[in-house]
This record gives sequence, C-alpha cells and structure tokens, in this order.
Amino acid sequence: MHATFDTGQGEWTGPLAWGQRSIWEAIRQVGPAGDRYFNFSRVVPVPRGAPAADVATVVAALGVVVARHDSLRTRVRQGADGTPYQVVAGDGAIPIEIVESAAEEERLVGVRFEFSSDWPLRVALVVSDGRVREVVLVFGHVAADGYAADLVVRDLRLTLLRGAPPGEPEQLRELVGAQSGQDVSRSERAMEFWAAQSLGGPLLDRRREPSEGPRYQRAVLFSPAMDRASRVLAQRYGVNGSTILLVAACVLAGRAAGRPRSAMTPLVNNRFLARHSEVVTSLAQLGLLVVDSGLTGFNEVMAGARAATLRAYRHAYYDQAALNARLAGADPLCCFNDQRAAETTGVPVPGGAEPGETVVEKESGLDELNCRFCVHVTGNPGELRVMATADTHYLGAGDLETLLREMESLVVAGAAAG
Repeated sequence: MHATFDTGQGEWTGPLAWGQRSIWEAIRQVGPAGDRYFNFSRVVPVPRGAPAADVATVVAALGVVVARHDSLRTRVRQGADGTPYQVVAGDGAIPIEIVESAAEEERLVGVRFEFSSDWPLRVALVVSDGRVREVVLVFGHVAADGYAADLVVRDLRLTLLRGAPPGEPEQLRELVGAQSGQDVSRSERAMEFWAAQSLGGPLLDRRREPSEGPRYQRAVLFSPAMDRASRVLAQRYGVNGSTILLVAACVLAGRAAGRPRSAMTPLVNNRFLARHSEVVTSLAQLGLLVVDSGLTGFNEVMAGARAATLRAYRHAYYDQAALNARLAGADPLCCFNDQRAAETTGVPVPGGAEPGETVVEKESGLDELNCRFCVHVTGNPGELRVMATADTHYLGAGDLETLLREMESLVVAGAAAG
C-alpha cells in the first residue's frame, strides 16, 4: 500500500539547507551502525470529528501532506567529492504499513533510513474494525526536526478534518535559495561570534581508560525538585526553564573538565523569522554558550549567563560547512537539547505538595555518537527527565550520577537563595 503524491512540478536538485547539513554531519559521524539513534516519531490519533477514517481516506490525506512539504519528498546523495546534495521528487509514492497497535512505533523507529534511496518519512496505520485509529509517523532527521514534525501532525489532522490545510508554507528549496542570498550576512555574523569565543578545542580533552561496555554511557535523572526550582529561577530572570537547565549543565561540564570557562552547544530551533514558522525541514542548529564555571552560586553565574544565552540563541543560524572550516576542530563537543514543547517550559511554578523523590537510573549505552558530553531534557511539568550521555574515553561512567545530582543541587540551591 502506498500514499501517492503529484505536485505538478518536476524534480529539483540542490544543496542541503544549513540545518540539514548540521544533522547530516552528525548522522554521518555516527555511521550506519548507530544512525537510527537520530530517527524520531509521532503517533497521531485520527480526529474523532473526521468525516471518514477508512484506510483509503487516511492514505489519501497522507499524500496531500507529503505533496505540501518538499522536505518529505527528498533524498540525500553525495557528489564525487563527498559533498551532500538533495533531490526532491515532484511525484511518487510513500509505502504504508498496516500494524496492530502503536506499540510498533519502537520497531519502526529502530529501522535506519538509507537516505539516498528511502523517503525520509516512514508511515504505519493502526487499523481496527475497518477504521484507522492512529497514524505512526517516523522521520529521518535530515527531513524534519521536532517542531517540523509537529507541523506535519497538524497538517495531517487538518487534512482529515477539512480536506486540506490553509495557506502555502515556505518550501525547502526557497529556504535554500535564501541561504545563498539574503541570509548570508547573518551567517557571517554568527561565524564571527563563534570565532571570537576562542575555545581552542574540545572542552573535555583529558583521555582516560574507557569503561567496560559501550563507549558512550548514559544515566537519567528524574527530578521534580529541579523542575520546580528551574521554573522559580526562570521567573526570576525572565527566561524559560530550558535556559536555566542549559546554564546549569554548562557549568557542570566545565567543572568536570576542570576549567574556569565552560562551553556548551544548545540546539536552537531557528524559527525566529516569520517566514520560517511553517517550513518543514531540519532547521535547528547548535548555538554556542560560554559561561564562567568557576563561580560558586547559580545566581552569581546567571548574572552574566542570561545575556550569554541570548547571544547563543541569536548566533545559531549559519552555513555549517563554512563554520566547520572556520573552527578547525574548536567545537566543545558538549551539547544540550531540551525536547520539551516550548510552552511547557515556562508555565507557572507548580504549587501544592512537596515535589517527589529524585531518582537516577542507568540507561543502555551507545557504541557511536558525535559528542563527548550530551544532556537531553524531556518530560511534562512536574515530571522532569534529564539524560546525560558521556564518552567514557573522557568522562567516567560512574561520574554521571554525581554530575546529575550536582546539577540538581546547583539549581535547587539557586532557587532557595532568593
């Protein structure tokens, strides 16, 4: 079964957009053995108010959505010199799988994309009694980031309810054109900012004997107390909770490296311009935050870090290939990604009962990754989940729980200090 699409346009070939190039390089560094790590998914319940929810109707709606966004129709290939480029199809058909339940999501996410030949969207329908109950969408990260995936979900729901989404979104090829013209000056300013930080190389550079097992070890902190404290601090400093956690993680990375200045690269969604609000692609890129990790209290750190985070967010839109040449290996290789919806990170501080107990759990490790220390944040309000991943060639697996608990202590103490 396939969802067919026909845009009435011919095939388009062009370079990757800057955000696509960023994630493409991360995927290539991990390699085929681990690049499925970058796949992600959405499960879309079919709206109750949809006029019809039979398989044919849902498959047709998927065809409408794929035709609407050219990034969902692109394949990435490499030239003779290894430079990636993309080919966007004007027509074609996306394979559809019928599954018994959304529990198949994990299996579908675990299958890697062959980006030169596979469509960057994998689809399965959960069917019961002749009605499609849920649609499982699995994205190759070169085609979409989390925000873009939510746009696809919205457009699928609107198509099922009304026949088609309103308006004409910016297309990937239009974004690529702007990045060859009007956006070049912004990229130049971003590169000047990065170069001025004088990092000199990766933050964690002291090699050690690696731990047994996978090279990259992971641990997760579940901390209602840090969630509440981060919201207190966010209100105090006029930022969101994500910024508070970013600064805390950056400070702890510097202390782990034994350096007075610490650097971390937060993933920034880059949708500040109105024209980018509807484009489906991987638009997010890394910003660069540098803070003084030698200061003792969190409020002391935030005195300078608030402005530093704003500069990091502002300078996260750039020509990735040009920045690579400019930095020549100066990336700190410490990253931060808050995957929570933006509207949930700035909600008021939950009141009522005391926060629940803090728990740290070990997660399964990875053999390959493109970072030496990474922090990923997920969870709903009151259910904060912070996962740290460390390259055991530079940071001991046993240090992860200590770092996570120190991060919690730093934020909670900062909130209590008033």
